[in-house]
Amino acid sequence: MQTRMEFNPKQLTSARIARGMTMKDLGEKSGLSRQMISNYETGKTKPKAESLLRLITVLNFPRNFFSADISEVHSGAIYFRSQSAATKKVRDMQKERLKYLYEIFKILSKYVNFPDINLPELVEKDIHNITEEDIALKASELRDVWGIDSVSPVDNLVKLAEKNGVVISEANMSDKHLDAVSRWIVDRPFIMLTDNGESAVRRRFNVAHELGHIILHNSVESIHDYSSQELKSTIERQANMFASHFLLPSQAFSDSLLSTNLEYYVDLKKYWKVSIQAMVFKTHSLGLINDDQRLYLNKKISWKKWKTKEPYDDELRVEKPDLLERVYSMIVENNVLQRNELNLSFKMPRDELEKIIGASINDFDDEEKQRPVLKLIK
Repeated sequence: MQTRMEFNPKQLTSARIARGMTMKDLGEKSGLSRQMISNYETGKTKPKAESLLRLITVLNFPRNFFSADISEVHSGAIYFRSQSAATKKVRDMQKERLKYLYEIFKILSKYVNFPDINLPELVEKDIHNITEEDIALKASELRDVWGIDSVSPVDNLVKLAEKNGVVISEANMSDKHLDAVSRWIVDRPFIMLTDNGESAVRRRFNVAHELGHIILHNSVESIHDYSSQELKSTIERQANMFASHFLLPSQAFSDSLLSTNLEYYVDLKKYWKVSIQAMVFKTHSLGLINDDQRLYLNKKISWKKWKTKEPYDDELRVEKPDLLERVYSMIVENNVLQRNELNLSFKMPRDELEKIIGASINDFDDEEKQRPVLKLIK
């Protein structure tokens, strides 16, 4: 006789939040009452087979997900790019996916050694005591430890970050108010990028911004300890400043700026792979143009309708993370685990798994296959 599957109520909550549903939403879609959903999530009642099947069908999560035990991750503050505009619902959806990313990383890291973390010493200061000099120094130090000279553009930032121990993935969601989320989990930094169809330069700035949080804000235990004004005017501003110093080193950028004519910024964009608007901001921050000149350039950008789409946005290639995909393929191709067994071990929905790993997942079924002999890939 088949034993009844164990049910972890926390997993139902996680799946519901990840899909952006309230208890009422899930109840209506599954034909169950809101109160019954609440009872399931608090552990007062275990769903019967028929009810669980309804929930699985609506949420599109595999059955084994609901018996898994994906722990809450408590180490390190979570930073959300575009914090002020993002709703709590969207932030919560992204937080769940960050947990899924970590679970996938933990399973893959059983079989493959990920790159060592190579970052400069983290800043331990109170956010109000971090100066622009501190930020510029850390941006310069990151270039140094990553082998980038002080005058050259950063080539492929995503690949470079992955090579130096930062785990990056795309999230299976899109929201124009939330570009990215980052967090130290245990002893490694993770960045999850929202799939917003953003331009190459915006994605690069987003990643550099999150690296700023990772390096500058190690003393922050929770963003909820700060007011929305502090988040915007201090923490987010510092991360933006870091991204600017890292992608556009002040002296090298100044030397390249032979003209402040807007059309010249278009040519510079191809070289630095940074948005025209970010370069105008940098020019002003260096004192190379005054307030009136900056206002004039920004008005011209608006008139040309470049606020949302700039020249070369369709030509510059968007950088994609591929470390997790390469690790996944390494495990399968070296017969460490059969593909189906590895897929099942994640206990994740196919759509979430494919987006996080960045590859199509084949042989996604429940057939039992023989376990091969394991070995460690170095």
